[in-house]
Amino acid sequence: MVRTALSAAWRTHAVPASPHLFDAVLRLPALDCARAHGLLGWQPSRSAQEALSAFLHGVRGGAGLNTPPLVGRKWG
Repeated sequence: MVRTALSAAWRTHAVPASPHLFDAVLRLPALDCARAHGLLGWQPSRSAQEALSAFLHGVRGGAGLNTPPLVGRKWG
């Protein structure tokens, strides 16, 4: 249902993310930090919720960098 709604919103230019991006996100592997913690003593400095929130804030705000592939875009 989510993909169908996203596809319709994409076709009407209501959202900047294509349904193919949604498909790609669903296929991303989950990260287990246990090995990095065990071998290196590493711990993440941000939670998954904080990282996702920052990502979505950047997408909504059209954040980017001063290079052609990373130029930000404002939507809506």
